[in-house]
Amino acid sequence: MTGEMATAAKSWNRNLGWLCVDQMRSNLAGTSGTFILSWMLYTLTGSKAAMGGIWLLSLVGQWLVQWIAGPYIDRWKRVTVMKLSETIRGAAFLFVWLMWIAGHKEAYIIWIGSFVSSLHVYDAAAGALIPKLAESDKLVRVNAVLSGSVQLVRVLALPTAGLLTGMLSAEFLLPVMAILFWCVWFPASFINERPQSAGTVRTWKGSFVQGIQVYQSNRILCGLTLLVAVTSFGVFATQAMYIPYVTETLHGGPLASGLFSAAFPFGYVCGSIIAGWLREPGTYLYAVMSAALFAGGLTYIMLGMTTSIHTALVIEAAAGVAMPFWNVYSSTLYYRIVPESVLGQVLSVRSLLTKAMTPVGVMYGTFLASSFGMPALFMSVGVLICTVSGAGIFIFGRAAALRQVGNVSAKE
Repeated sequence: MTGEMATAAKSWNRNLGWLCVDQMRSNLAGTSGTFILSWMLYTLTGSKAAMGGIWLLSLVGQWLVQWIAGPYIDRWKRVTVMKLSETIRGAAFLFVWLMWIAGHKEAYIIWIGSFVSSLHVYDAAAGALIPKLAESDKLVRVNAVLSGSVQLVRVLALPTAGLLTGMLSAEFLLPVMAILFWCVWFPASFINERPQSAGTVRTWKGSFVQGIQVYQSNRILCGLTLLVAVTSFGVFATQAMYIPYVTETLHGGPLASGLFSAAFPFGYVCGSIIAGWLREPGTYLYAVMSAALFAGGLTYIMLGMTTSIHTALVIEAAAGVAMPFWNVYSSTLYYRIVPESVLGQVLSVRSLLTKAMTPVGVMYGTFLASSFGMPALFMSVGVLICTVSGAGIFIFGRAAALRQVGNVSAKE
């Protein structure tokens, strides 16, 4: 029996290793591909509205596929969902490449490719695999390692994509991106997914309603979703304008854009290491998570006040250091609170709820950047995030203090 347990533990560790490899591959392809398409579009049009449009289409695609396919994730083998999602994304880049070499170098081709590549549920399926492959008491450490590894890929991918975009043609880079997406079939084939426990087969509506009911029965999940929804509004309002921000405000080129985009994941890797080794904050967990968002809001305000690329890189890296204290703890809470049998659809519902405001954020960012300039955009987003997360710090911190007082009184 002991030998069997050791073999099983080794197998689960191996499965987590392959999942980590595949998530890194997916993030490498997605990050590089998005940068390449965005730079192609900005070079072709020079328009902030066009940049906002590509992000808006991508968000609409993500929202639609989460709405339609999300409730079915827990019915299907999650590894199969991962393979199908990445295959579709690769096909989108192949389409853009074929149109480009045929001479149809138009903005709408890039928009179509971006929209189709957004039609994936890879993240929700991969996330729902983690509790199957990791022990409950190791989830914080596993989440920190996985998220840190993914962000490490972004550190390398973004400046590399910026460098290659300046050196090589789109005709060469696009098929490379398609092949990178299709490589999902190799590492995913080595993941031994435990069979799903038998349960009631629900309709699409029934599955979606069940996901909503999990939120209704867990008020803390509703509060955290509200916080991240507001934050997502601000993040996408600014992220859609990153390339214009670097080129116009910081006076950089494609390499500078890649370095700026890589500064956040570089800081995130450092923050993940810290979050993985520190003890959980216990009673003050939610206040610490809110404080991480507050720190992120402050960095937006500082970005709106600088015109130096070097200062901007330091500020963006600092934002990355803070964010794992939200993401790692938030993911761990979901894995502990939500039953495994409905985790995929709950994560999909979370994605829908948090992204509901992001299209508005992209439109807000496009309008404000075009009408009032980049500094006004970044500072307004920073003030919004600080206001909402500051309220979260006060509410959660006060509740934690009251619980602590109550525990002391009970012991006395």
